[in-house]
Amino acid sequence: MTTIAAGARQSGMEPATFIRPPRLKRGDTIGIAALSRPVHAGKLAAGTAILESRGYRVVCAPNIGSRTQLFAGTDAERAEGYRALLRDPQVDAIFFATGGYGAGRLLSLLDPRELAGRPKIHLGGSDLTALFAYAATHARLTTFYGPMAAMAIARGETLDWEHVLSGATPDPHRVSETDVVAPGAGQGILVGGCLSLLASLAGTPEQVDARGAVLFWEDVGEKAYRLDRMLTQLERSGTFDGLQAMIIGSITPGEVGGESPEFVAEWLFDRFRGAPFPVVRGYPAGHMVDSRTLPLGQPVRVDTARGVVEFLQPAAV
Repeated sequence: MTTIAAGARQSGMEPATFIRPPRLKRGDTIGIAALSRPVHAGKLAAGTAILESRGYRVVCAPNIGSRTQLFAGTDAERAEGYRALLRDPQVDAIFFATGGYGAGRLLSLLDPRELAGRPKIHLGGSDLTALFAYAATHARLTTFYGPMAAMAIARGETLDWEHVLSGATPDPHRVSETDVVAPGAGQGILVGGCLSLLASLAGTPEQVDARGAVLFWEDVGEKAYRLDRMLTQLERSGTFDGLQAMIIGSITPGEVGGESPEFVAEWLFDRFRGAPFPVVRGYPAGHMVDSRTLPLGQPVRVDTARGVVEFLQPAAV
């Protein structure tokens, strides 16, 4: 059973404090960055071709073809490749090639003024959770947790990133009764990302502040005890203080260490039984096919009586 305190703080970041980047239009230039693992050239080429076929120009960060041990270049090369896209006035949006591991190593090499000075769309997921937490903490920039250029986009999946980035309000999601883990209604800005990355940020300057917010999390290939341990770390470090609602995305059934989806569901219901905020599972976003695109830093409402998760405004303007 959850041990979340009922006396949660209600203060937090207001939606107006987050910068919404300019919307993406056909003909715009998309820069592709690589902050994490090395990029597979064939997959990147497939993703680039799809983006170009939809009417966008594509440029790549200088380190996009590099490999240094675990990463797409040294820390300095990856950080400078990304910063070059930030500084380039011809680049309208930044998509990330892939996740993996490594983005968190670069945060001390970044300049938040470059993110906030000329706001640009940032689209990516998984390991980019660390960068997006940096952007939220230090630049109050809305970022988009979603598909990546050399992964889901390259595979030609059915995705909503273009709809969301073009300035439309993300479509509402219907919540079934079986996906209500804890009932209620709550509203706030959306924070979160991949759970293992969120836990790794605890105790750092980029630790997620969920006061007055709605927390989204998802993960892949983790056993229930590891998920529970990471959630406990977040809870004990204060991330759940003042939380208004929780949205659980993909936990990738079949890749959770041999545990059945039914077992994981039972654990989730036990973990959040009696939570003082609504909790819903099954949101179609994360490490899964046809993942939804989520604007971090923008207001969202969870209402289990109405059975809906709905965003309240466009995230790009």
